[in-house]
Amino acid sequence: MVEYHPFSERVIDDPFPVYRQLRDEAPLYYVEEFDCFFLSRFDDIWRALEAQEGAFTNARGTTSIDLLLDQGSANQRFGESLSGLDVPQHRQLRTRIMRHFFPRAARGLEPLAREFAGGFLEEVYDRGECDAIRDYAMRLSVRIACSIIGIPLEDADMLAGNVSLFFQREEGQRGQTQAGRNATDTLSDYLDKWIDEVPARRSASPLMADLLDTRIDDRPLAREDVLSTLQLLVVGGTETLPKAFAGAAHRLWQHPDQRAEVATNSVLSKDAFWEALRYDMPTNMLGRTALEPYSVHGHTIEPGQKLMFLWHCANHDEREFPDPDRYDIHRRAERILSFGHATHRCLGANVAQMEGRVLIEELLARIPDYEVDEERAVRLRSEFFNGWGALPIRWTPR
Repeated sequence: MVEYHPFSERVIDDPFPVYRQLRDEAPLYYVEEFDCFFLSRFDDIWRALEAQEGAFTNARGTTSIDLLLDQGSANQRFGESLSGLDVPQHRQLRTRIMRHFFPRAARGLEPLAREFAGGFLEEVYDRGECDAIRDYAMRLSVRIACSIIGIPLEDADMLAGNVSLFFQREEGQRGQTQAGRNATDTLSDYLDKWIDEVPARRSASPLMADLLDTRIDDRPLAREDVLSTLQLLVVGGTETLPKAFAGAAHRLWQHPDQRAEVATNSVLSKDAFWEALRYDMPTNMLGRTALEPYSVHGHTIEPGQKLMFLWHCANHDEREFPDPDRYDIHRRAERILSFGHATHRCLGANVAQMEGRVLIEELLARIPDYEVDEERAVRLRSEFFNGWGALPIRWTPR
């Protein structure tokens, strides 16, 4: 009989055996401590996301920190971000700022991303080694996030260092550490001051201009809502992409034949990154709270109860993906859950896919035979994030 708890050491160390049991034996699993149900099969999650309007709310939290542990930020300046709004308010805000994340916007950012990626690799090339996250992918992701928002690029590395503390975990402690809470406050202070500077130079920050001009239910966004949405954009745009890229870099190193294919045919970089997003999705779980009865697998989730989606687990569901534990750049899965689905699909999905493709292309164009130093690599130990905290790679400069 399967036993699952999101904070158990066994699940954090190696979730896949338990995940397979969940999908096979208990696709809707209840944890009484949190009055929360956990969905593990791909199609069940896909359908629940499509049913969200009216059935579930994001307003009571979505992450393990706030939904399970009730450890939402103590910083009272934060209001409702895009991720915490329900329809129709969510649609009103998303529609207003979506143009900055359309495929056309992502294409417009590609030359800048390529310039950043190539420059970072040139900086470290003669060293013969670097951290694929800290020295490469995160430096790019935070700069692209800053470019979209309008934040000065000279502040990018400071922001990245701050954001990286958000999701640290300490052994024996559930949820965010004190360092993570301090980092939240530091980012809040920075953004709070930056908002005051925006009106004088709105043309330099079109996204912020759109945020400040947004009206929800015919009322302008409150300052705390602007602050919260900015935090979401900075953190989401900085933190997740490097982990997804590190997964791709690691899997390609594990599969040298596939890596050689991608190195000689850069068109495959897109497929390599898409498959890595499925295989090594960084976010383990996100959830909702039921607003009305919702039935699945013969059980009814009652209003007020929580439902958590096990994204990483579902992306390895045998019912959706043949041989799901095999990394295959030619799989080209038609649908994955790595960007969510339906109403709350990731706003930055187009930009993230561009960034991941560029990072792979530039790395393999310069260092196609890199080696991963697994002995020094650092795996994340968290109920919320999966993947690498550090991924050292090395090569012989020529």
